[in-house]
Amino acid sequence: MVLGWVLGKNPFIRARPARALQNIVSKHSSQFRGNAQHDALEFLLWLLDRMHEDLGAASPAQQSRGPTQPGKDGSSGASRSPPGTQHPRGQSFVQSHFQAQYRSSLTCPHCLKQSNTFDPFLCISLPIPLRQTRALNVTLVLQCERWRFVRVGLAVPLLGTVADLREMVARHGRVPAEQVILAEVSPRGLLRSLSDPEALRAAGEAAPVYAFQPPPARRAGCPRSLPTSPAVPRPEGPRLLPSAARSSDCLHRAPGGRILLLLCNTAGTGLQLSRFGPPLVLREERGVSWEQLQQNILAQLRGVLRGEVRPQGSGALFRIRLAGGSAPCTYLSPQDPRPLCHPAIDRALQLCGAGGPPHVRLTAEWDTSTKERLFGSIQEEVVQDAESVRQQQQAHGQQHSCTLDECFQLYTKEEQLAPDDAWRCPHCKVPQQGTVKLSLWTLPDILIIHLKRFRQVAEQRHKLTTLVRFPLRGLDMAPHVAQRGQPGGQLLGRWAPWQPPLCLPPGCPRDHLYDLYAVCNHHGSMQGGHYTAFCCNALDGRWYSYDDSRVEGVREAEVSTRSAYILFYQRRRAAGSGTGHWVFRLAAAEPRADP
Repeated sequence: MVLGWVLGKNPFIRARPARALQNIVSKHSSQFRGNAQHDALEFLLWLLDRMHEDLGAASPAQQSRGPTQPGKDGSSGASRSPPGTQHPRGQSFVQSHFQAQYRSSLTCPHCLKQSNTFDPFLCISLPIPLRQTRALNVTLVLQCERWRFVRVGLAVPLLGTVADLREMVARHGRVPAEQVILAEVSPRGLLRSLSDPEALRAAGEAAPVYAFQPPPARRAGCPRSLPTSPAVPRPEGPRLLPSAARSSDCLHRAPGGRILLLLCNTAGTGLQLSRFGPPLVLREERGVSWEQLQQNILAQLRGVLRGEVRPQGSGALFRIRLAGGSAPCTYLSPQDPRPLCHPAIDRALQLCGAGGPPHVRLTAEWDTSTKERLFGSIQEEVVQDAESVRQQQQAHGQQHSCTLDECFQLYTKEEQLAPDDAWRCPHCKVPQQGTVKLSLWTLPDILIIHLKRFRQVAEQRHKLTTLVRFPLRGLDMAPHVAQRGQPGGQLLGRWAPWQPPLCLPPGCPRDHLYDLYAVCNHHGSMQGGHYTAFCCNALDGRWYSYDDSRVEGVREAEVSTRSAYILFYQRRRAAGSGTGHWVFRLAAAEPRADP
């Protein structure tokens, strides 16, 4: 209101208000010079601080009061009344209308004594509750027939780890968590396995997630009568050469040892490379020969083999490549009598992350003509969707929203100190993991609420578009104001509840009801954006939209949007009306033109 009065006194400013305002601001603060974008809250707090300096004495930030000593009744004692209950001389316009105090209470869990700190605020920055889960589809390939190639929908925690996902899959499929292998499987083959320490936020973004369960440790013998077909050409890339000494050494180190293989079949080359048939999980002897390994793979694929065609002849039907190895193309050699005993297999096992059984990821590369002759035009496996897929998509597909009251509840939520931040209780004389709780001690006439839409986690920054539903009339702040004078030792009983809060004259009843009169909106992202505003005209009670020089009326239902950034509330009893409104005083101060 003061800024509007100042700008309205100058005819040049009234003609070009935006440019004039920018010139005035940049004259007094170099940080706002030029055409760079700035945060609206940053500018607002700077403006209030400069107005306070020009119209008052000390800066509001210098009015902070340190922590008090705990009283005998468990509450904080003080030698004088708290700052919010007095009206010091020389109080500036900003202090009188915008400033109030909040209380930070630190409670000892052992003696329940309380230490309180009071600090002033011009604006309340409220956190926005985040959605705690997201929908993630996982294709189950378990030994139970019910959960073979069934896609289920899970609500996974946003800040969870792969270990959490492994536990959820285990509970869903009723299998031990240590038996679950999690991997990302793309249309081109196996991408990577997921280990427990990994953050869950990236799981499933590169490719669908599959959950495999290994076969039992002892299985019936696989058929060994499957004939083979003529050999396919050897791979042109680097391969592992046979080594009898190496194979003998492997057998000597782990006689009868078994290894888990996760294998996908692909056909084609380059951009035409594609996966076909179901992913396989095999448990093989380390000393198995190439021919026996090939027969075991074919036995797993017998359900998709063309009925009228059987492989004939001898030789390698496909090439086997280590997926995700350090080398770009690491192939097992058909000439190696013990291909699974190569040191590259050992290295792959060592690289397996924590969680789930150790395994090696392999890709069987088929020649296109051989694949067509044996399997026809078969593509990927057929996966059925469980009802949970639709349910989770529906639950998480709706845009997240919350209420302003939920933001206040999160702001005033009690939190326990971390062990590294333990507080030395003056009464117990030992470090304690106390609980901290914020509450509002007094309320201002003009309540400014900042919604914290910009969030940074590690190196990632993003803007929250959550719809915060806020009331246009009758915002009741009573639940968020600290209660006084109640017994029990947890509240501040030294200061009488009859003392009036800041900004209210003595004898005026306490008023916690506020009405909205303006909203600052931010459109865009953290890299750049545009500000608009909604303001309520106190004369006609209508809402208007302000977008640069464009002003138009809006309905009340259009005021609450996902772009709301700063809310301006006015105490209902402090609001002017009729001819007493400041707009009339502004008009009365205008110089009259000579007749």
